[in-house]
Amino acid sequence: MKNTSVVALTAISACILSFALPAKPAFADHHQDCSTMVFCDKKRCEISKQIVMAKAHGNTHKVSGLETALQNVEANCSNDGLKQDLTDEIADVKQQIDKYEASLKEAEEESNLDKTYKYKQKLLSENTKLKQLEQELASLKANP
Repeated sequence: MKNTSVVALTAISACILSFALPAKPAFADHHQDCSTMVFCDKKRCEISKQIVMAKAHGNTHKVSGLETALQNVEANCSNDGLKQDLTDEIADVKQQIDKYEASLKEAEEESNLDKTYKYKQKLLSENTKLKQLEQELASLKANP
């Protein structure tokens, strides 16, 4: 008699817990690895992760904005659009590099070491950014 009570109690507890706990932990999407994804899938994954975090922190305004962004990605994201965005961003970075190079040349002519250092650092950063964007674009072109 005692064993059947324990078994019944265990079964009831398991049943209650199955309803009380979600089938998937609330933070499961937050820990999803988006780095292995590419293009539109990566955008969707990253936005979804941000939505989970915003919900966890009770930030309803951010959740609303992110859900709108996710809907836009779902409706409008395409490889051609991403290619154009990357091409535009590369052009902007190249323009910024040209400005920094001119400023660096001017700083060197004035023998201003602080400005020379500053513009060399900015050029290093922009050139790194440019290489990354060009790699992304090449990857996108290789995977139509």
